[in-house]
Amino acid sequence: MKANLYDIQNIISNCVLQDDKIVLKSDLHNTIGLIKKNYGFDMLKEIIAIDHQKDGIELMYRLYSTENEEDLVISYTLSTSNEAESVTDIFSSAIADEREIYDLFGVNFLNHEDLKRLYMSENWQGNPLRKDYEQNN
Repeated sequence: MKANLYDIQNIISNCVLQDDKIVLKSDLHNTIGLIKKNYGFDMLKEIIAIDHQKDGIELMYRLYSTENEEDLVISYTLSTSNEAESVTDIFSSAIADEREIYDLFGVNFLNHEDLKRLYMSENWQGNPLRKDYEQNN
């Protein structure tokens, strides 16, 4: 069954369609689990973070259905708390992506079992891919 974005929008009340992506307003973890289970998006290709400064950090989840050879992008913008629920219990492939985003953007993924820096040393100050990051010389 090929997923229809309008069908997904009708089932999931906390989203809107924008271009070719689903923009979630809340309930990130449960919605991704529902889409995996009900629409066959069985692979997480990647999680991308974008710092929009005053508008917050946007997380983009690229899902893929191996059966239908179809991509789906789910967008979720963080509130000022910079926290999101981990999806590692749904997609184990999210472990490294969430650690990378934690390290470089400072997003805290709740319920991630091993959330620690991936690239920068543990004593590094700040998050280098944030637009407000200032490097100390």
